[in-house]
Amino acid sequence: MKRRPRAYYLVAGVDLWDELQRLCRLEALGGPGGELAQRQPELRVRRARKRPRSRLGFAVPSEWRISVTAYPGIRPGDVQETLLHELVHLAVPAKPGERAWHGPEFKATLRRAMREAYGVRGVRVRNSYHGAYADALERRRARLAGAPDGQLSLLEAEERAA
Repeated sequence: MKRRPRAYYLVAGVDLWDELQRLCRLEALGGPGGELAQRQPELRVRRARKRPRSRLGFAVPSEWRISVTAYPGIRPGDVQETLLHELVHLAVPAKPGERAWHGPEFKATLRRAMREAYGVRGVRVRNSYHGAYADALERRRARLAGAPDGQLSLLEAEERAA
């Protein structure tokens, strides 16, 4: 996969290229030996003039690619949630007889991946689209930003253990 210039992947202070590399190795998505880690998908960043009503990102399993939409006011948590959500679509293909994209296996994998990647747990998700996890990531980011110097790693360790 050809990498574009670094600025292409930078959205809301998140380097999507680096984040993709890390997330593709999560155990929840197959681990270091899984298909995502062995054959990383193409990542496209779509730039929009305003926040889309829906489809903040999408996955195209047949082309092994994902897309994340950047828009004015997007938060780091929105970017992280969307990227991981779309990777889960590649890791958990739709199954006949279930909701086309967001069946029980998808939801369970996304919960596990959020916990593993970001320490986010206990989020009540009313639907499988976008928002609830992004809000939890932003709350976590605010809490960690308020930590005194030297305490950040302790707070992160506490969250992983919880």
